[in-house]
Amino acid sequence: MLSPPTGEPCGQSDQAPSSSRSSSKSRKTDRVDNVVSTEYATKILANLSELRLDTNFCDIELYSSEGVELDQPVLAHRNMLAAATPYFHAMFTSGLIESEFDERFSRGAEGGKKNSKQKQKLVLQGIEQSTLKALIDFIYSGKIKLNQDNVQDILISADMIELKDVVERCTEFLKLELHESNAIGIYRFAEGHNIEGLRDIALNFIHDNFYLVSGEEEFLEVNKDLLCEFISSEFLRVDSEYQVFCATMSWINYDITNRRRYIFDVLKHVRLPLVATKLLEGYVNNCNDISLKVAMSSVKRDLISQKGSLVALYVKPRKSAKKNIYVIGGSKRELGSAWTRSECTYQTVECFDTFKQEWKRVASMDIGRILPGIAILSGQIFVCGGEVDSKILANGEVYDPQDDSWAPIANMMVPRCEFGLAAVDGCLYAFGGWVGEDIGGSIEMYDPALNEWRMQGTMQDPRFSMGIVSYQGLIYIVGGCTHSRRHMQELVSYNPITSEWTTRASMLVPRSQMGCVVLNDSLYVIGGTNRHNEVLQSGEKYCFISNKWEEIPPMNFARASPAVAASNGKIYAIGGDQISEVNFYRARITMTEVECFDPLSNEWTVSAPLSESRSEAGAVVI
Repeated sequence: MLSPPTGEPCGQSDQAPSSSRSSSKSRKTDRVDNVVSTEYATKILANLSELRLDTNFCDIELYSSEGVELDQPVLAHRNMLAAATPYFHAMFTSGLIESEFDERFSRGAEGGKKNSKQKQKLVLQGIEQSTLKALIDFIYSGKIKLNQDNVQDILISADMIELKDVVERCTEFLKLELHESNAIGIYRFAEGHNIEGLRDIALNFIHDNFYLVSGEEEFLEVNKDLLCEFISSEFLRVDSEYQVFCATMSWINYDITNRRRYIFDVLKHVRLPLVATKLLEGYVNNCNDISLKVAMSSVKRDLISQKGSLVALYVKPRKSAKKNIYVIGGSKRELGSAWTRSECTYQTVECFDTFKQEWKRVASMDIGRILPGIAILSGQIFVCGGEVDSKILANGEVYDPQDDSWAPIANMMVPRCEFGLAAVDGCLYAFGGWVGEDIGGSIEMYDPALNEWRMQGTMQDPRFSMGIVSYQGLIYIVGGCTHSRRHMQELVSYNPITSEWTTRASMLVPRSQMGCVVLNDSLYVIGGTNRHNEVLQSGEKYCFISNKWEEIPPMNFARASPAVAASNGKIYAIGGDQISEVNFYRARITMTEVECFDPLSNEWTVSAPLSESRSEAGAVVI
């Protein structure tokens, strides 16, 4: 059959192609798709690694000093190395190839391996063979195995060849390994190899944990210049300047024969006017070295006489010294008359500068909270749970003093108020409390890195309204109430690692709703209520070392649910409840009064009051 001539119509069937083309043109758009394959780069990297293992297209042989002697090259592709690090890129593009081989090592002349005559030879001095292989393997795979034995060598070598990704991973590994026993060693290592990121992290750890670090062998073995660098820092996060003084004198006494001559050189970095005279007198009286005793006596006389010949007379607290007390949340209950009451729940936060003896208000929480759990992690204040408008809370928030701002954190698994919250080894632990209509006995742990809570176990007995502190890795719980007993006197400790409970010596007075704080290896318990529902004026302290309790002088005011904190060697009791009786009407009302206990003088003194009465709040020191 003959086809119709070109350009002539041929019935309806011949119109279809024209119609189709017209339709196609009408659907034409400006659409552009950027197609991305997430697997492509990984596959290419894997293929390049296979090529290297098969020695295909390898054009460079890398040698460590050890590899030269053993004739064990690590094969690679110049393009891969140049793309991986600025070190190799600069070397290959500038023509600066480091080689310790001459032509007699050229395998191409011997008809050796495939493509061998194109291979250049490069010796990397100071890198061990195993480290070199690990780094080149990382370039081709993105994977590297780190452990305590190899991390420092790998970090030094990775920093040398500017392999930034490995440097970052090694730094993160060592950051997690930081401990008071190795922080100075890691700092010196990083300083010696000019690894700034790790050096700064280690130095911050030393500053933040100076009291613990100064008790380690590493600290006692540093030279004078490094000691002065540490103790002169504004960023030592210490409870009192006396801790810096004790650390300095421990360093002197570690090698007293050779170091006593440095006494005035090092003490000029200690802010001695901030150290109580009684403490200095005690040190001088107990000093066994005659020369050191004479020197310290001169320092003491200079301080007392205010001459300023040996010691600066006017000093300020260190910027990072723990001097600010934060009083958070709580409630107010005041009597307007015999028959009217004023009540509110606080979301405000008051900050007390213990050196200036001044109160100021900082950023408020998102919501008010009565009897929340409060603890410090990494210089930030975590506030969890509590009660507002008769509702028990599970949510929490964290305060950053640097920014004066709050941010939410994950909810606890169980809503709680009047419970125990403590920080140990970078985690928070919540114990018991009121949980709805019942007393709780569960323990949950918060991981700030993951921002999540998880169940940790159970208490020996469900308990609320108890005191809680942490000390040397253990959590201590004292007093409080259970289902069958009110106003307990038992003290127990909990080990978060082993989940073991240990019974300690009991308090002298059964109590609940008290304030608790740790100062100088002792647990202080302040105020509270007893079995007769009386508000207590008494206090007592427990020595962690001797496992014994003893009374301390009573406060000027009886207090229940006070906020209690320790700063600069003293204890502050802030606000709380007191009993008011007006026209035979007896009620608990909140207080503005603040008082301070000095263990050296064994006396309570009145301090600057709160601007508004407050009870059932929490207090921490930063």
